[in-house]
Amino acid sequence: MKLDTQINFRTSSEIKEEIENIAKSKGVRPSQLLNEIVADFVKRQENTKSEKPDLDKVYELLSRQGQRLELLERQQQEMAKKSAA
Repeated sequence: MKLDTQINFRTSSEIKEEIENIAKSKGVRPSQLLNEIVADFVKRQENTKSEKPDLDKVYELLSRQGQRLELLERQQQEMAKKSAA
């Protein structure tokens, strides 16, 4: 892939130092490391777009969350009753 443009952004000195350390340990320049990271992120986003959500899994997760909320509400009510007594 031809590298024909730039992206500039601000970050903390700590992040910059960590990126430099990681790049050094991998034997690449920080810009190469960041380009690999961004390219991987873009690729993952493209893969995510093409995947359709499994609605059964979504419903199952929502059901579990609902059950957890009900349990927490019951526990909260029990604690309120105990503290009122």
